[in-house]
Amino acid sequence: MLCIYEDENWGNFYPLVHLRPVFDLRFGCRTLLEKIRRRYPKEEFNLWVREELAELVQEQHPDCLVNQPVVPPVLFISAGAVLDEKLPVSGPEELFVAQKRVVGFRLNQVRSWKPGFLGRIQLGLPEREIKARVYAYIWELVNDNPQEINQELQRLCRRTTSVIRARSARVHKSAVILTENGPVYLDANSTVRAFSLIEGPCYVGPGTVIDRATVRPGCSFGPECRIGGEVECSIFQGYANKHHEGFIGHSYIGEWVNLGALTTCSDLKNNYQPVRVALKNRLIDTGLLKLGCFIGDHVKTAINTLIPTGAIISTFANWFEPGITPRQVVPFAWGKNGRWRREEILACARRVMARRKITPSPAYEKLLLRVFELGWTDESFTRR
Repeated sequence: MLCIYEDENWGNFYPLVHLRPVFDLRFGCRTLLEKIRRRYPKEEFNLWVREELAELVQEQHPDCLVNQPVVPPVLFISAGAVLDEKLPVSGPEELFVAQKRVVGFRLNQVRSWKPGFLGRIQLGLPEREIKARVYAYIWELVNDNPQEINQELQRLCRRTTSVIRARSARVHKSAVILTENGPVYLDANSTVRAFSLIEGPCYVGPGTVIDRATVRPGCSFGPECRIGGEVECSIFQGYANKHHEGFIGHSYIGEWVNLGALTTCSDLKNNYQPVRVALKNRLIDTGLLKLGCFIGDHVKTAINTLIPTGAIISTFANWFEPGITPRQVVPFAWGKNGRWRREEILACARRVMARRKITPSPAYEKLLLRVFELGWTDESFTRR
């Protein structure tokens, strides 16, 4: 059995983890969990998540156990890990590390099954360095996305400069696809419309439309996105609308986001200093010169919205104020001083999701209201 668990770093992926566990974040062409499951296609999976996520995660992963007791031997893998080698499920009890970060561990005798015991177990295990990467912050996924797309797509094609195109993908004859820096994958029912430019490495997910857009290297678009304007080295989780002019660079965009025309983010400070991000009530130096913004699910921005480097616009915020957006916009904000009314949240979500022919499940709506009730500061969410 494999147990994929969220560790104490899950809050560092804020605001993209309000409505999903860390392992359901997109990175490259797939989610973190999909990468692990491809390495272990015949194994049983047990997913350990925050309790408020359990019902929705079970619904979205019906062939997995969720927050259930484990039966040894068990291979535990961190939700933020990407394995570059396959670890045997059976073997001696060990702690697996990569670059001083915990990848996971193997237990043959389970002392307790609750996620809270994991740290205590790890302290007593012999360590082994393995080939893997462990991501502890959301911006690390953005920074490594070009490399990850390249690695994934090189396994699918003989040449590193290829266009991989599903049979149902459509490309207009005037579109330009450049693969000098890496391959481009056009998934099922995706569309590249007239006068679009795509530079690899790039992944275009199922049903996504690239519409007269300029897509620079390192972009991943999940299912059913609408992309216009210019995008560079960014991850769109899925079902997002950036159909108009404007620039998004080195950013992570959640689901059901609508970016108004000319919404633009900065991904480079004028003094060419590393970007700092406000997280858990403190400023963290990312060490990255190029970093844009992090936009949570169901966010909406007005036309001409200007977003500074390292900004966080959290879940369901509706931002329409003039001038530069603050570096932190709290969940369910209605402009600078207002807040969504509880009775309007589900009605709006249903209208938005219906545009992609999706009906939110009771579990999804329950979680959305739960996030609303937790409070509307990132501090109340990530430190509860």
